[in-house]
Amino acid sequence: MKRIFITLLCICTLCSFGEGFNVKKYGAVGNGQVDDTKAIQKAFDAAAKSVRGFRSYGKYPASSYFGSGPTVVFPHGVYKITSTINVSGFVNMSGSNTTAVLKWAGAENGLMFQINAYRNRIEKLVFLGGGVQVLVTNRNLDKTMVTIRDCQFLYASEMAVKLEPPRGISHLSCQSLIEGCLFSKNFRCVQNFGDLMEIRNCWVDQIQPNMADGAAFINRYGTMRLSFCCLTPSANPPKGQDYYHNARWVDNYDRFEADSVRFGGEGGGIPAVYNYAKAAAIHPHSDGGRVVLRNCLTACGQVVRENGALVRLFAIPMQLTIRDCYAIGGIPLIVCDPSLNIPAEMKKNPRGMENCRFQISNNIMHNKGINVVPEELKPFFREGAVDFKFAKITARSIPENITRNKK
Repeated sequence: MKRIFITLLCICTLCSFGEGFNVKKYGAVGNGQVDDTKAIQKAFDAAAKSVRGFRSYGKYPASSYFGSGPTVVFPHGVYKITSTINVSGFVNMSGSNTTAVLKWAGAENGLMFQINAYRNRIEKLVFLGGGVQVLVTNRNLDKTMVTIRDCQFLYASEMAVKLEPPRGISHLSCQSLIEGCLFSKNFRCVQNFGDLMEIRNCWVDQIQPNMADGAAFINRYGTMRLSFCCLTPSANPPKGQDYYHNARWVDNYDRFEADSVRFGGEGGGIPAVYNYAKAAAIHPHSDGGRVVLRNCLTACGQVVRENGALVRLFAIPMQLTIRDCYAIGGIPLIVCDPSLNIPAEMKKNPRGMENCRFQISNNIMHNKGINVVPEELKPFFREGAVDFKFAKITARSIPENITRNKK
């Protein structure tokens, strides 16, 4: 009987170590006390050596790389990490049948994982602490695809997931998907610097003072799309400098879309988008900035706040659409920041500006069915006002004495 028990134990142990590149096979302990950094890096290095990549198939022309990508597996446990783990393209990382915790215990604001991305998946992991938890980068490799699914990102002091090219590279030719994830108590959640990013079925919980003077999501390049996400801010009314709330959900520098997103009203709500994307000058029919909000709950601000609005414009995008949204009230739909000089922009880029298309339609408002849009934006609307009216809106400047992430 004893011999049978020992045999079964050995079989179970071998099976657990045989699941992908199990970090415990390379010396990781996972008790939250022992430093597992070197063991985890060994597992990723071994996985990288096992990658089998190809570019050609039979008589056909060479393609982008395809091949076999292994998975580094983290069984249930808490893994202490004190320095950056480097991950190669084609190498995936996953929790086992349960979710493992990857806990940063290194220098303040440190980088936990740097992925030299190509085809990578990250699944069933909890990232706890650190500065940037996952950095996705490469030298603009064509057809890069990154999937992050069923993970939790907690207490990142700079950014949970950050796409950023190295110096001298303009952007990442990357399509990324973030799905079924929780972002909670992070200073910033996600930055996109690739062609296409979709964030869907995620819950985002932000808290003061982490939201002071910043956005949860930053779209630096390409298209970022949020869909079926629940966004809950705890951006309370002013409680002194530490709680000043020049907070918003999205800083957009290119193209941003939201569909069926709950822009929550906890603490009064915060603006959905600060737009910095401009109208195109060279290809006005196919390029230029974009902001589209559809089917969204938009509890986005209080009248008492200087930044109370659904969308704040620092630049005129090529397209702005607010359609089929609800729970709008007490704030303007759009405000123009005092720094925006529309006549000067129209003079500087007449061809681009004449092709701008703004639309607001079929929204449900609490403010007696009417909301207001700055009258200087009237030239960009190609249809008559339906459920809004143009009015003179003097946007208040955002005070300069905003405290940044004081601890």
